[in-house]
Amino acid sequence: MLDLKSPWAPYLKEFYEYKQSCGYKYNSAESVIKQFDKYYDSLNIEELKLTRDVIEPFLYLEEGIKITTQRWKASVIRQFTIYVLKNNIIDHAYKIQKISLRGEDSFVPYIYSKDELIKIVEYISNYKTDKFGIFSLNLNTINSVSTVFKVLISTGLRLNEALSLRVDDVDLENKLFIIKEAKNNNERIVPFSTTLKDEILKYIGATPFKINYDDFLFQFKYGKKVSRSMCNVYFRKALKSIGLTKGPRIHDFRHTYAVMALTQLQHSEDNINLSLTYLSDYLGHKSLKETQKYIWITSDLFNDAKDKMNEYTSFIKTIYDGEKYYD
Repeated sequence: MLDLKSPWAPYLKEFYEYKQSCGYKYNSAESVIKQFDKYYDSLNIEELKLTRDVIEPFLYLEEGIKITTQRWKASVIRQFTIYVLKNNIIDHAYKIQKISLRGEDSFVPYIYSKDELIKIVEYISNYKTDKFGIFSLNLNTINSVSTVFKVLISTGLRLNEALSLRVDDVDLENKLFIIKEAKNNNERIVPFSTTLKDEILKYIGATPFKINYDDFLFQFKYGKKVSRSMCNVYFRKALKSIGLTKGPRIHDFRHTYAVMALTQLQHSEDNINLSLTYLSDYLGHKSLKETQKYIWITSDLFNDAKDKMNEYTSFIKTIYDGEKYYD
């Protein structure tokens, strides 16, 4: 018999017995059920809840857990969720997304070093507009594009999110970006540092025309916002200048930031589940399924990229004026 104690105990027992009555041995699910019962009991929640903030952290309670184990835990809880809904035990429940096995996709990000990031920003900031470049005739191109890259590196925003920022989406007083045009329509608020605030003010001050309150923040000339293609042109030029002609992408700024952030968070949190929740919300992921890929990146790539990440962490701390990421 299962010895369970949480408010879900009787229903977990019924579910387990139901599965066995259907012909499933379900012996391997017993440990998952016991773990979930113990986990839920530790939350000190009296009512019956199967919300995202309850379910997803359960998958990441154990540091270094294998993806295959996470998949099995998710499968058992998903089946339990279906069971309680069909039996009208609760009205609503969060459906766990399928967790991909590592290797099911080709997700291999490039992790930038502190030196590479500095050189990229310096190259674009000092680019001579009177020499080369199809966008070189506009006086505010370098000013705007270089500031976009500073935002991407120091916040982990997606390129489209940064380019879609309007002036009224930037709360300089409280140092917040209001991200309205986000992937999955996942609007969110992203904090930034005093250092980045100064960079934005410097950018606005150097812009040779007035940027109105409802205009796009990053404009290369009046009424014309910076485009993805424009950023890519100067990004590729910057990569070539430091000898990185293949592999790295602009989006890898976001991956580098995410790996750094997760590594930092793991130093300050007892359980990786809280770290993943913080990072998932900050990055605007639809679910922890998108964020969990960084678990194996930090473990598999961190050994090779350890020096890079140590330098990058200190680099970000200067951008954040010494503030910790979770602050």
